Formats: sequence, structure tokens, C-alpha cells
Amino acid sequence: MNAFSLRACAKINVGLEVIRKRPDGYHDIQSIFVGIDLHDTLEIEEADTQEVVCIPPVTDSPNENLVSKAMKLYASTFPSENHGAKITVRKRIPTGGGLGGGSSDAATALLAMAMINGHTLSPLIIQLLTPLAEKLGSDVPFFLHAGISLVEGRGEHITPLHISFPWTILLICPGIHIDTAMAYSTLGIRGEQVKDNLVDKFVQLLDNNSLNGEDLRNDFEPRIFELNPILANVKARLHDQGAIFSSMSGRGSTMFGLFTSVDNAEKARSAFAEMDTYICHPVNASFMTP
Repeated sequence: MNAFSLRACAKINVGLEVIRKRPDGYHDIQSIFVGIDLHDTLEIEEADTQEVVCIPPVTDSPNENLVSKAMKLYASTFPSENHGAKITVRKRIPTGGGLGGGSSDAATALLAMAMINGHTLSPLIIQLLTPLAEKLGSDVPFFLHAGISLVEGRGEHITPLHISFPWTILLICPGIHIDTAMAYSTLGIRGEQVKDNLVDKFVQLLDNNSLNGEDLRNDFEPRIFELNPILANVKARLHDQGAIFSSMSGRGSTMFGLFTSVDNAEKARSAFAEMDTYICHPVNASFMTP
């Protein structure tokens, strides 16, 4: 296997509840992650050394890129395997928008390193790579698993949901970068928060084709909206354009609406000409071969 490519998909969060702050400084969450077909592309070539090229760049130094960190972690964990590779990351997922692009790239880089070494992508390989993914970031483990999952803990507890997702997704990207540490610091969580049954609420959304946004809430929205009123405006406009559900994805700033057809999503898209927009659909796996 001299050269190949993989697609690293983005995700949206349908509901995101922050349950508590942990003694280790992280937060326990529960959320439904939905992998979507907006993706970065990783082009992988065998090489004598490790090299990462990101187009366009997302960090000042390639060594700070999560893909580079994933490659080094793989090498240190499996010292008897071949560690050389050049990975070119062609970015399409907006950065800092709550879509998990960097985390998806990191997970896909772990998969790429396994494939370079002749491993077939199997449940056993996923099991071996999951502890590495947990070290790289809270969202990274999801991208080794199914396209729709209940995600709990700090992101390490993944329960695949074998549920259809019939809607067309319209992403609205206002171009605002939300810092992760800042987002968590504004929550003001003290003690344990009420934990809802997100799966039941998600099924209710499926059955009724609508659901109050407060039932599937994103705990980051109140404070992030207060700091960035444009995002609250986008959410309201998505409802005005016929979205059956709208929310901020992750810690923001990407907003999304769910529509019953591509035509309806396209019509709504025209109302956001001043912003970057994407029409997406769910994917059955978090990584894809072209």
C-alpha cells in the first residue's frame, strides 16, 4: 500500500448536556453525535519520515497539528511497526466551529497508520486505537465508531445508535471562532446537573418530525448566544425558514437546521447568502474511502 486517501467527516450535536465538572478538570457530557458527509481528505503516502502538510494551514507549526500528534502517538505505542508516512490534509471542514474537524482528522490519521502497516480496519483495530484516540482529545474516539452515537463521559463512552436520520442538514457558518476553554469556563456549573434521556428525545424527534429546542438543548447556547447575538439570530432565522429543529453544533459557532427535503434546505440556504453554508447528509461511518 504505497498511497491511498481517506475522508474524515464532520459531525453535528443533536443535544449537548454538560453534566458536571470532573476532578481532573474535564467535563462529563452526554450528546448525540451525527457524522455528516462534509469532510476533510487525508492523502497518505509511505515515506521514510513523518510529515504532515495541511492545506490550508490551521496551526503555525505542523508539529502542533493533531494529525502529527496522532502519528507520533501511534509510533510510540507500536514501536515495532513502520512509522514513516506523509499525510496531506486537505481541509474543508471549518475550524473552530464545533464540527470536530481536527478530531476527525486525528482519528483518521490513526486509522491511516494502521492501514499503512497492513492492518484491516476491524473491531479489534478500533479497540486497539481507542485508548490513543482518548489521549488525543475528547471528541476523537467518536470518529473511530459509528456515524450516529450517544456520547457520554468526557467523550470516551460511545454507544452506536442504529437509527435512521431522514433529514437534510443545512449548516450555517458565521465565521466566528469559539475557544473551547472559554466556552467551558462560561458554563458556571456547580455540582451535578440533571441528565435527560437524549435517546428517547431523539426518537421523539424522529416520530414527530419536530421537537422543541429546549427538549434537546445545547448547554453552551445561552452564554455563547449572549456573547455572540448573531448566532441566536441565525437559529431564529432557521426556524423562520422551515427547519423542524435547529441548534448550535458543539461549542459553536456553526448553526444547523434539519429540513424534510433537499429542496427545502436549498430554499432556506438562499436566506443566508452572507455566510458560508453547506448542505449535508448523515454518513454510516465516521471515516470514508473516496
